[in-house]
Amino acid sequence: MFLALGLGLFFLIRPSSSFQNLERLDIESYSETAKPFTGGTYFVEGIMDNILVSSSSKGRLVSVTVSSPKGLILIPILIPQNMGSFNLQKGQALKIKVKAVDNGLLKAEKIEKTP
Repeated sequence: MFLALGLGLFFLIRPSSSFQNLERLDIESYSETAKPFTGGTYFVEGIMDNILVSSSSKGRLVSVTVSSPKGLILIPILIPQNMGSFNLQKGQALKIKVKAVDNGLLKAEKIEKTP
């Protein structure tokens, strides 16, 4: 009975993450050739680097630094216009749900800042 109660409480109070069922982007393979990733949805965790391009109609193209076994790799991610109110600052730790669109371009679908 205590086990069932404990398990029930665990599932009720544990933090839910919209990223837990996503495949982590293979950053090394992606940095070599992005096109095969087109159509997939992935999880990326990294540090906000810079805003590369900003467009009032398409959004912001940013660079994010991601750790890999071979070291740090910069990848571009498009933050669409509908997420325009999301304030990004250099050095912020981020968790990002991305979809690889046109030729593997990563487009953010959800962003969470991490402490």
